[in-house]
Amino acid sequence: MTQHSFLTLLIYFICLILGAFFLFAIGVDALEGRVDFPFYADSTTYHLLSAGLLEGVDAKTELVGVAGNFLGPLMVLKMAGDDYYGVLIINATIFLCSVLWISRNCNLSSVALYILLILNPLTVSSFLSVNKEVISLFAVVLLLLAISKRSLFLFFICACVSMMVRWQMFLFSVVIFSYFWFRFFGRFSRSKLLAFMLLSLSFVYVALLPVFAPIQATFELSASEYEGSGLYEWLVNMQAQGLYFLIFPIKAAHLLFGMGLRFDRLVSPDNLYNDFWQLLHSTSLLALFVLLWRNKLASLKNDFFFCSVVYVALFALSPIYAPRYFYPVYVLWACAYCKYKYSTHLVRNRLGVFDDL
Repeated sequence: MTQHSFLTLLIYFICLILGAFFLFAIGVDALEGRVDFPFYADSTTYHLLSAGLLEGVDAKTELVGVAGNFLGPLMVLKMAGDDYYGVLIINATIFLCSVLWISRNCNLSSVALYILLILNPLTVSSFLSVNKEVISLFAVVLLLLAISKRSLFLFFICACVSMMVRWQMFLFSVVIFSYFWFRFFGRFSRSKLLAFMLLSLSFVYVALLPVFAPIQATFELSASEYEGSGLYEWLVNMQAQGLYFLIFPIKAAHLLFGMGLRFDRLVSPDNLYNDFWQLLHSTSLLALFVLLWRNKLASLKNDFFFCSVVYVALFALSPIYAPRYFYPVYVLWACAYCKYKYSTHLVRNRLGVFDDL
């Protein structure tokens, strides 16, 4: 065992102990509704569905859909026996394995990557309750491994895990793996491919507006929770007119960083999860983006950053205003930064290219 792996394991056990203490002190009471401390997003929904107590949803026939996906969280709950501490152990272990695998494969410092990820409050939240964020992290890592090793088997596993998260994650996995698998795409500049994808998504969204109707209803509900969402509503309306390719930069910046500077909400939060966990997640994204920009890593030539832009293009298509959906972007940016700043190779790699390609 290397020194990096040992220190990473040590941090892992410290996180487990602190997480168990949190659940004992307040977490379980919050999850069961005895204390008003929402450090989670949809965890109670998953627990109710697992227990067969969620009205309007059939756990046998409506696990995967455009408007909702319950498969991944329910599988975690079944493995944990619906136990809160079991969920903590599974989440933390998935996170640990993901960090160790990607660090070893891309020659990153696992300690640096672990610490950088844990600095994002959404990572902490994803440890403490059943959620999709930790599963999305696992899916991204499997995708990077499949690309690096050019393995169809790993991609198949990645595709299965992606289906447990959201339909956009599955589409993202297919697009990115296809780009790196087929050498044909290397003939075109990444900026032109991205422009073509945005144009295509603009037309597809308009054509499939009836399919997105359930998501539109969810958007109207979530938009009401965010003060000053008039700009976002305007962006969604412009998108419905086939102009997604034009408003994409503004919408992407809004989703990634829009909440990150609203520190007034930290003082008097209306909703603790939105005004603390998601707000500081956006702040973390903004801070990491600045680090990438200063080190000239925010470029489509950087493989990790390119993957993150494709991810944002696909996920920003949804009308739902949910910054937590972009947690994998933070993961990819963290890999890009650690690849350059904390690489285990003697020569730092500014482009963050997968070593085995």
